[in-house]
Parts: sequence; structure tokens; C-alpha cells
Amino acid sequence: MTDYKAFKMLDTLRPTATGLDKLPVWFLRLAAPVLCGPVADLINTSLVMPAVPSHAMEASTHPAGAKNSDTAADFRPISITPVLSRTIERIVVRRYIYPALSSPPPMLQFADQFAFRPTGSTTAAITALLNAVINLYCHLNLTSSHHFSKAFDTVRHSSLLHKLAQLNIPDYTVYLQLAG
Repeated sequence: MTDYKAFKMLDTLRPTATGLDKLPVWFLRLAAPVLCGPVADLINTSLVMPAVPSHAMEASTHPAGAKNSDTAADFRPISITPVLSRTIERIVVRRYIYPALSSPPPMLQFADQFAFRPTGSTTAAITALLNAVINLYCHLNLTSSHHFSKAFDTVRHSSLLHKLAQLNIPDYTVYLQLAG
């Protein structure tokens, strides 16, 4: 990453929560002309080294509830990492993960994968499922109902690691994603 790209990245940061490093977005934007060189060096070093500084992985975790939530089951944890850590993660995803997912090896099937993809969403998953249910209903003349409130709460890490290992991406980027 060049100093210019680092400056553009810092200068266009959107307001977001501050991590444990207490570096707010407004400060990073204001100091972009001074910080762009060191930030570019930090990002370049992070992308070639198979390690993530421990302070970059620290997060503050807070419960976030749905509207009108009354029970503990309605809450989910939100982890807030430092702004620069999230920025590096976004670079890794855009530079390595998305391209690898757009042209996966033939033995990997992503037709039913909706999470963690640039075009994936819960809406796309529900639409695909609704289409499958309608097709089954038309063919079998049966009715059925499903509950989707917890559809994306968990990820089978063994399946994710197995699929990531088969993609054409550097090993250190997989480590960066898992450590972050």
C-alpha cells in the first residue's frame, strides 16, 4: 500500500465505534497527512508477516439486543476492535478472500453459501430457500413452515477452515482472518 492510498483510506473513514486503542475515526481522519506513511508501513508489514499484534486482536464486547428484547436469548455479542484492525481486515477480504471466492476450485460448491460473500445476504438465502420450498410445494403439493431467527448465529469452523484451505489464497491471510 502506498502512502497516497493510506491517506485516502484514512481520509475517507466513516464514523464508527472506537476500539480499545481509543483512536477515534475523527482523529485518524484529521491526522491522515501525518499518519499515512506509518499506517502504510503497518498495513504492508501486516500483510506479509504471518502474525497479528496482540493489541490489534483485543476487542471490547457488548451485548446488543433486538428491538423490544426482554430475554437474554434476544441478545448477541458485538465485539468492537480497533478501527485500523478493521481497516486491515477489510483490505485482506477485498484483496484475497473475495477474489478467491469468485473463482473457487471446481471441487468447492458455493451455490448454497450466502454468508461471508460479497453478494451474499440473509435476504438472498431466504429468497433461495423460499424458491426451493415453492418448487417442492408445486411438485409435492405439501405445505411446510420454518423458523429462521437463528439461521446465521453460528458458523461450523471446521467446514470454513476446510474450504479456506482449498482456496487459492496465501496461508497468512487465512491466519489474519481467523485471528481478527
